[in-house]
Amino acid sequence: MKEAIKNLMDLQAIDLEVQKIDERMADGHEELEKKRRQIEQNQAAIADYQEQFELGEKRRRELEATLADEGERLKDRQAKLMSIQTNREYQSILKEIEDTKTLTQQREEELSLLLEQSELIQKKIEELGQRCAEQEQELEADAKRVSEEARRLEADKREITVSRDTQAKKVDSKYLSRYEMLRAKRNGLAVTGVTRGVCRGCNMNIPPQMFNQLLREQELLTCPTCNRMMYHQPETEER
Repeated sequence: MKEAIKNLMDLQAIDLEVQKIDERMADGHEELEKKRRQIEQNQAAIADYQEQFELGEKRRRELEATLADEGERLKDRQAKLMSIQTNREYQSILKEIEDTKTLTQQREEELSLLLEQSELIQKKIEELGQRCAEQEQELEADAKRVSEEARRLEADKREITVSRDTQAKKVDSKYLSRYEMLRAKRNGLAVTGVTRGVCRGCNMNIPPQMFNQLLREQELLTCPTCNRMMYHQPETEER
């Protein structure tokens, strides 16, 4: 039974090594995906700012056209004052002139605010554009690095897989099937050590009688809490 447990432990060690390789590869791709999302978010922000800028420009043109018309109308009303015959008509045109001046002032203030906003938006677009360009350069360099690392890790994985196949043949088929099932359900950890009666897989105590059985290494026991296959792991090995 000692040999059966050792074979399972050795297989577990190989599989954990393969799992680490897979995790490192996944981390590399996740890192790239995160940077791609950041670039996409900045590009979306640029598009939003661009839309705001275009709306502002449209409104600016409308205001400038309106101000030009009002300027001509104001000149016309002011010129007409010189030829007014009645006081009533004079007061009416004078009020029209004052109302036009008030509206003109309001539109000029709005136009000034629009110009300030447009300047700020253009600055934001430039800043985000520069940031996107820098992020795209970083992404290109990182993608090359991750690709090179992935090739190296794939080569390591292929080499380890050969030793894994060899080791798996040493494990009794009835234990191997249970091992594979547990590995799939327990995040890659099917075989776990027990130190001072505590399962290191789930950190739960196992019954004292079961721990004594485990010390004798006469049968393959499973944790009553997490169902992982167990072996005795002395404290010195744990540290």
